[in-house]
Amino acid sequence: MLSLPEPLAASLASGVTTLCACWRVTRRDGVVFGFTGHDHDLDFDTLVWRAGSGLGGAAADREAGLSIAQGELAGVLDDAVIREADIEAGLWAGAKLERFQVDWQAPENRVKTATGYLGEIRRKDGRFEAELLGLSHKLDRVTGRVFARRCDAVLGDARCGVDEGHPDFALGCDQSFATCRERFANTLNFRGFPFMVGNDVLQRSAGEERVRDGASRGLS
Repeated sequence: MLSLPEPLAASLASGVTTLCACWRVTRRDGVVFGFTGHDHDLDFDTLVWRAGSGLGGAAADREAGLSIAQGELAGVLDDAVIREADIEAGLWAGAKLERFQVDWQAPENRVKTATGYLGEIRRKDGRFEAELLGLSHKLDRVTGRVFARRCDAVLGDARCGVDEGHPDFALGCDQSFATCRERFANTLNFRGFPFMVGNDVLQRSAGEERVRDGASRGLS
């Protein structure tokens, strides 16, 4: 349950409040911006919270722990703050978003109500619309490597190392060890595991004569 500071709780109990919504956005490059739904700028917590940005949220579900689960955020593109060039450069994608309820007469009376991240950002008719992602979205990211017989590098990238000027570059690569060895002589940079055992090794008994070289996982 959300725990309110005593002054905020008293204000809500009175039936007459001076609360407004504020959003703090921290971009991936560390630059911090403040926005408010109030009708004039607010200055607190060493940050100017800008009014008139049109920033507002569509209905967003909230998970336990005050995390935004899903939703959208909309606002006006302001060249002084949210520039199209910065959106194109990806500076706003993945930015951390914190939402507060603030007493605009006494901003020290405030409470954080949600935390999330900006996902895909779209521009439409001079406005931006950003997907809101909850904290759990990080659990959906693929990290690490997949252990497989074939290479997981892309032909010509830094992990592959084959130069585009190679005479057989245009022939492409099927990520097999044989192609890496015979077409490009690049086995030192091969990013797969060509000698991994396959399911055939696990399923065959030791007494069988058949060669068990892992071929059931694909050609080497």
